[in-house]
Order: sequence, then C-alpha cells, then structure tokens
Amino acid sequence: MKEYVLNYYPKFKCIAGSCKHTCCAGWEMCIDKESLLLYAENNTEFFPTLVSGIDFKKSKFRYDKNKRCAFLNDKGLCDIIINLGEQSLCQVCRDHPRFRSFFSDKVELGLGFCCEQATDIILSFTDKIDPLLTSNDNMQAELDFNEQNVISFRQKALNILQDRSTEINDRITSLLNLCCAGFTTNTDKKILKTFLAFERLNKSWTAKLKSIKNKPLVKTVSPAHALYCEQFLVNSIYRHLSSAEDTMWVRARTIACIVSWWLIQSLFTNLNADFNQVKKIVRSFSAEVEYSQKNLDKLFDFCYKFIKLN
Repeated sequence: MKEYVLNYYPKFKCIAGSCKHTCCAGWEMCIDKESLLLYAENNTEFFPTLVSGIDFKKSKFRYDKNKRCAFLNDKGLCDIIINLGEQSLCQVCRDHPRFRSFFSDKVELGLGFCCEQATDIILSFTDKIDPLLTSNDNMQAELDFNEQNVISFRQKALNILQDRSTEINDRITSLLNLCCAGFTTNTDKKILKTFLAFERLNKSWTAKLKSIKNKPLVKTVSPAHALYCEQFLVNSIYRHLSSAEDTMWVRARTIACIVSWWLIQSLFTNLNADFNQVKKIVRSFSAEVEYSQKNLDKLFDFCYKFIKLN
C-alpha cells in the first residue's frame, strides 16, 4: 500500500488556542472503542476529571450549554493533551481536520476546509496541488474496474482545472462539459432551495443563504479569486470523488464541487472580496455542508440530475 499526502499538507500545524473556530465546540465528538477503554482504565491523577467529562454509555465527550467539549479549557486548549499527551486523543480528535481517500493500492491524505488554518493554507497555496509519496510497502494491489474509472476521470478533471494557461472560467466550462452537465433557467433557485433544506449547524448560515435568495448566483470567477477557486475545486475533487459508486456519480460529485463554489462566491459581499472574507465563507460552507454526510448525500443526489447524456 502506498501512502500519499497532498503537497500543502506539511505546512499544517494546529494553532490550538489561537483558533477562532475551535473544532472542540459545536460538534458531538464520538469516542472509538479503543480510546474509550484506555480512558476507563486510566490510573493517573487526571482520572476523576477524565471520567466526569465522558458519557461512557453513548461513547461521547460531554459538553456544556455552549456545546464546548468538557476538556476544552478557558485558553482554548485541550486538557486531555495537557494532562495525558497528544497520543491519548481519540481517533476523531487525532484525525480532524484530515481526510483520507482510499483505493486498493493507495491512500491519500489531505485537509478539510472546516479548519480555518487548513483553509488558509490550501486557498493561499500557490503551487499546483499534487500528491506526494510518503511511504510504500512495495506490496502490489490491483485497482478494480470502478477505481480505474474514478482515477481516470479525476485525472482528466484535475488536468483541466490546473491548466493555468487557460482562464479559470473556461476551465470550469470545460469541466462541466466533461461532466455532461446541463442547466435550466431555474437552476439558481433550485440550488439555493437545496442548500436551504440541509440540516443546520449554525443559524447564521441560514441568514447568509437567505440574503441571496432573490439574487442570481455568481458563476463568473473574478481574476482576484482564480487561485482560490482552483484550489477549492482541486482539493474538493481529491476529497469527494474517491468513494463514488461509478462514473455517473463521479460526474455528479464534480458538479457538486462546482455548484458549491458558485454558492460560496455568491455570498461574497462584493466581487473583489479579500482573502479573509473568502476564507471565512469557505470555512463556514465546509462546516455546514461537508461535515454532514446527510447534506453531502443530498447535494450529490441533487447534482446527479444535472447530468445530460445524449
């Protein structure tokens, strides 16, 4: 099995207490069985505090009325790390904001946009995003038929998106053509209605969506946002295409990535929004959509309908 990381990944390091949107609040953090057993058997002085912050029946950390994890202290730091070391974190806490794409012969590691530091790194990354080989056990494995098709389509999509000799809007048009995507005059309303129907993490996201309810979506990417758009789409394609069931769903997921960018840039207050605003909206989008499997499934189902095969 070969292991790859996307080449921006080495730049990432959690900023802990400096993070404005801590991943230790607003979520229900589930604890894997192995970690739960280690916590139950802990014999340090921290044990009474540890067990008081865990719901062992539900295998979850407890949280306060503001949905802050019981171990997130006033300085925005994790008391488990402070008292037991980073190696004592459960899997979900160790992994976030990482994602892994699995194939028979390899696994690829990248970062999700829900993390503000990851978003900062990815969107401002000026090189083309590519996988870097980090380990190889030299064991041979064959890709199945679907994996071959997914990787083939994905590479075509990436070649289009990363061709910087071509203007970004032309690249998106070519990518939509590759997906056999077709839209109607009511597309914008349907897209916004779909996003408004998703389950919600933060009510402020609803207000943002409603603010553009009667406006056409902004589909043209300004030159100032060309790099952000490219890196958003490339990273999203690496994240979402690997688990597609077949080539039709690969198309649907690619369309979903583009539709997501249209929504994101429609939420900019102006066409020349600065990097901080872009980063803020991308992070909010990811938290609200990408970290809910229900929302993602609904988005993929919705975008499947835009595929028009002759």
